[in-house]
Amino acid sequence: MLENPKNRVIRAKDGLQSSEYGIRKMVSEYIRYLGVATFNAVFFWTLYEVMYWMDPLSIYPATVAWAIAYVIGSFEAHYMHRALTFKSSVDYKESLYWALIVYGAIGIMSTISEHLLVYVFDVHHRIAWAINMCAFGFMMFLGLRLLAFPPEMDLEESSHPVV
Repeated sequence: MLENPKNRVIRAKDGLQSSEYGIRKMVSEYIRYLGVATFNAVFFWTLYEVMYWMDPLSIYPATVAWAIAYVIGSFEAHYMHRALTFKSSVDYKESLYWALIVYGAIGIMSTISEHLLVYVFDVHHRIAWAINMCAFGFMMFLGLRLLAFPPEMDLEESSHPVV
């Protein structure tokens, strides 16, 4: 049975405020997150460009490309952040579930943003892509840290292997 989202956030918040998790550790994780996110962004960018070029629905190619690449990239990003950024011992299915909630919420907001930037504000689709990546990156880090990979479940403090 999965934990109630409210309880999970409260527990994770308490873990972030513990004496074992300080600003130094968060900054270190964020730097590691940015390194992994760079690889993920290249993967996502490649998918985005291919989908934009293919224009599979023949309507709003930037929006459709963003949405398709985002969904596929979310699974790749989850695996990479689980193994390399947070070094988490949370059960794989459980962390994927929570990561997809975070990715889903941000995915909806960023897809709407992509559409508005390109088709309402006439921003070039590649510039809109970069704006979205920057705008939602830290929000993604916090969501993943609080829900998918809570601090008390880190491998550095646990003996459970990454699966």
